[in-house]
Amino acid sequence: MAKREASCPLCGAKLTPAQVFDACDEISDEHLGVLDCHCPFCQGHFEVLPGEGRVEIGYVRSARFDGVVSLPAEGLAVLRDTATGGLRIRLDGRSWKFDS
Repeated sequence: MAKREASCPLCGAKLTPAQVFDACDEISDEHLGVLDCHCPFCQGHFEVLPGEGRVEIGYVRSARFDGVVSLPAEGLAVLRDTATGGLRIRLDGRSWKFDS
């Protein structure tokens, strides 16, 4: 499947990385560092894998992440707490904390 840019894979609404992180609830896969999320527009469910300079939207399948949408996120910092399994995310002066 070709990766689409900057929109919800379910409803097509334009998304920013900050909107995605605001809509994330919890860590869905601690090993991969994947977050559970609901689109802020359609409330559809998808999963999020934050990485260096990008946010991948997709789903965990068979212990691997399959991305369907890639959002550019220049300056994104993702810190994994190996002791607790938590994630700390920083972008554009904002931060999000997800504990497992």
